[in-house]
Amino acid sequence: MQYVDVCPLESIAPGGSLAVRAGGRDLALFNVDGVVHAIENACRHAGAALAGGKLCGRTVACPAHGWKYDVTTGALLVAPEMSVQKFPVEVVDGRVRVAAGNAA
Repeated sequence: MQYVDVCPLESIAPGGSLAVRAGGRDLALFNVDGVVHAIENACRHAGAALAGGKLCGRTVACPAHGWKYDVTTGALLVAPEMSVQKFPVEVVDGRVRVAAGNAA
């Protein structure tokens, strides 16, 4: 599995998010209690960016229409079969790295 360096860990505060591009994909990174999660940065409803949506615990609400996703799994809460892709993340020497070529 190949990881791509995307940002310093300090750029994603706990409870925060950040949009990045890696491996030709638009990703949304979320810091949930010090653990970074990466999901596809496009809501399944209308393609709105999920990064910047309101994060409550491990759930992000799409800023366009309120669809809610579990950022730790990518699952749409009301219809898990409509999940967005989740990607493996590692933090090495204070840098966030994502395996953008490999969905989890």
